[in-house]
Amino acid sequence: MSTLDDRGPRRQLLQLSAEECWDLLQNQEVGRVGFVHHGTPQIFPVNFQVHEGRVLFRTTPYGAVAQAVTDTPIAFEVDMIDHPNQTGWSVLLSGTGQHETDPAVLSELWGPDRATPWADGSRILWIALTPSEVSGRRIAWE
Repeated sequence: MSTLDDRGPRRQLLQLSAEECWDLLQNQEVGRVGFVHHGTPQIFPVNFQVHEGRVLFRTTPYGAVAQAVTDTPIAFEVDMIDHPNQTGWSVLLSGTGQHETDPAVLSELWGPDRATPWADGSRILWIALTPSEVSGRRIAWE
């Protein structure tokens, strides 16, 4: 049921559970990884996969992402915005990044359902974000 005030129906900001956040992430392909590189905040879009409670993405072994995110705090964000309906959601994970080296995991990641980077170049290094915090919000009509 919509609640009306003199401006019309209202939207509300709802907190998402960790389970809801993971469900939303499962259906997306592109997110943003945030980190500090040489003292400057950086945010890069990446294609990603969810695997066993972690987010993994491919990058070049020689770029800023590979150099900056290993064993350091990083953030990862995915959102969906429905402009016509003025609704949407956002999921934020924070934790530590690691180079993925487990052969069994790499075998799965390189399978047919792998995340394919949109950017050109050799993106052979998988980075895994193990989240210590998972949060999300949804804006919806009352």
